[in-house]
Amino acid sequence: MTELMRGARIPSRLLTGKAEADYIENLQLILRRARLNLHYPEARSLASHIRAMSPKFHQGLYPGVEMNLKSGLPTYKEWTRVQTDVALAPDQLRQLGSRDALAEKAARSPDSIHAKQLRKIDYYSEIQNTQLAVLGEMSVALRRVDPSTRTAWFHVVLDKLDASGLFVRYAIDLSQQSSAWGKQVVTLDDENARHTEEFQSLIYKFTSLDAEFTQAKLNAIGSLSVESVAKGTVGPFYFSPEEAPPGLAEILEANPDGYIAMFALDQVAQDLAEDRDNDPLDDLLMDKLSEEAQRGYALARERYSYKCFKDRKFVVPRQMQGAMASYCANHGTKNIIYTTR
Repeated sequence: MTELMRGARIPSRLLTGKAEADYIENLQLILRRARLNLHYPEARSLASHIRAMSPKFHQGLYPGVEMNLKSGLPTYKEWTRVQTDVALAPDQLRQLGSRDALAEKAARSPDSIHAKQLRKIDYYSEIQNTQLAVLGEMSVALRRVDPSTRTAWFHVVLDKLDASGLFVRYAIDLSQQSSAWGKQVVTLDDENARHTEEFQSLIYKFTSLDAEFTQAKLNAIGSLSVESVAKGTVGPFYFSPEEAPPGLAEILEANPDGYIAMFALDQVAQDLAEDRDNDPLDDLLMDKLSEEAQRGYALARERYSYKCFKDRKFVVPRQMQGAMASYCANHGTKNIIYTTR
């Protein structure tokens, strides 16, 4: 059973019963099969977080699970609900007391509050050690320091559940030269690196944009030199043709019980041999800009000696692999397509 709901910006659907159970199971299966590397948010944490949404665990304590129709992933409310429940689990279990005592009371009166409390004990017991996905967090690791030039090299990682409902990881390798006149985006204290709030805010704003834009903006900060920017995205997942773009919608129409899950990689780096676009759904930023803007980006590429690479891999049911391969070939790309049962 499903119920369509529309919030202020993002439409969603409430899944209940078998539809809810199948959806949660499919999400976990997709994430296991996607074989995500370090360029993406951590798949095991995402799958674990989703597992805690299963109706097998909440047993009707919640009306269902709300799916973001734009991303195909659970809505922000569902992710934070599990996050809150996991944090509350130890205290809730202490307050609920003995399971055996509640089970005895519930057996005598199945319709009483004791039956609901018994379900709560089982739910909190099941989820209390859940490994949670990161909904918004930045880390900075110091790679090396050259005291003679007062330069430090850092690896910056931002994991975020974006406003679009997609999970995004930004991984940035950069160096910063300390200067009395330059604005520091990373600070060092006893060789521990910490990002400034201003830098975090800046990167958060870039999560909806592509890696080349981020690279250009960061290089514009005088004290920084950017070696590489990689943006790995989990989603969108399409479960019906209504939400899918043309071409993919036709594939789903021919496979009513199917789905198409995608994982894009957008990378800018100085050590790439050439520009390459292996994404059948997106073009290089340069191809979308006006001639004047393209000249500006071309000059930036020449000045900073970087190249761009776009890729996308897919997870689909086995019977859809051929159709997806044909779709990619028709767009001039050859992509990894993992399959599920």
